[in-house]
Amino acid sequence: MEKYLEAHFRLFNQRELELLRTIDVFDEMIDLQRIFLRQVGVDIILMEKFRWNFRTYLCLLCLALFSLSIVYTSYVHWTDWYAVMDSLSISGIGFQGMIKLYAGLAKTSYFQEKYLNIRALHQRSTENPRDNLSMVKCALIVLYVFRFFFVTYFVAGSAFFVLPIYMLVIKQEKTLILPLELPFVETFSDAGYVIIMVYHAVMVIIAIAGILAADMGIMIYVLHIVGIVDVFVNNLDELDEMLVQPDTSERAKQQKFTEICIMHREIIRYEEDLDECYYYTVFVQVITSVSCLSLTLFVVYMTRNWIRGMFILATFFQLLEFCLLGTALRVKNDHAIDAIYNCKWHLLSTSDKRRLAIMLHRAQNPVEMTIGGLALLNMETFVEIIKTIYSYFAMMISFLE
Repeated sequence: MEKYLEAHFRLFNQRELELLRTIDVFDEMIDLQRIFLRQVGVDIILMEKFRWNFRTYLCLLCLALFSLSIVYTSYVHWTDWYAVMDSLSISGIGFQGMIKLYAGLAKTSYFQEKYLNIRALHQRSTENPRDNLSMVKCALIVLYVFRFFFVTYFVAGSAFFVLPIYMLVIKQEKTLILPLELPFVETFSDAGYVIIMVYHAVMVIIAIAGILAADMGIMIYVLHIVGIVDVFVNNLDELDEMLVQPDTSERAKQQKFTEICIMHREIIRYEEDLDECYYYTVFVQVITSVSCLSLTLFVVYMTRNWIRGMFILATFFQLLEFCLLGTALRVKNDHAIDAIYNCKWHLLSTSDKRRLAIMLHRAQNPVEMTIGGLALLNMETFVEIIKTIYSYFAMMISFLE
């Protein structure tokens, strides 16, 4: 992913990128995220004291109704395996929403602090041309990745409306947007159908906004390791330049190296926070994505409802997104190791050489994001997950045939 994005940046005029101020790009990115946070009533970033509002309660109500609808629909259609599996195939989205909403509301002050820390980094980087360029590229990476997922989720969500509209307008038949029913509501009566369809439409809109808001928050936090490590490498380059300049004092060299050591400790602490913060979120995300993919694949195969294929595609990319984030973390760890190893360490003082050796040793044992501590979150795990899903899917088909 990083190599592709670097190639993309080369298509731009380097001068144009240098003219951008990283703090401005970051603020634009946060403003974009707040649009989606406001839709689900969890605009926690810039508010000194977050207060629940109408949208917050609406979001909670929809999640509660979603859980009730899953249970009720499964009970009503218990004898129809396909109907039950069709309902359960979208249940993972609801569980994701619950975990992410809880995390946002329970850790409001934590996320506000992280936002302020990252913004302060952008503010400092604005004053240094090298760091400014690195952080601009980092912010643009987040924006490009987010736009891709916005299009993917929007198309997948819109696909749910295609079949019901087609069936109602062309064939004059009533079909639901989601395979969910509500208790005490006669689904296919005129009034009941309108109530169900409005409820489904609100659910789809809230789901898209909520997933985009939460996932963009995760992307901002995780992918900023790209910019942080690049700034770290820039400082190593500056140290190399100081080491080969005879007029640079030993005190200045030692002070610069101390700053680099502190920066490396902050990188390690940042990575530890990442795994701790998203420990359970990543676990629920991966488990629910796997269940959604497995069940939806089976339902699409048995019912030939190919429109649901867009939901499969969105779930596939969501799982891929998280695994790519874990891989980006590992790639930047390797980048930091290479930068430390290739610096002009032989020109350092004896004491600084010892500190560099300790720093290099610590860098070779990096912190990586995990799936609830069960497996590393990276592309190798993604490939194994997809293989497992295919194996179970093939086994289910063989059993039925």
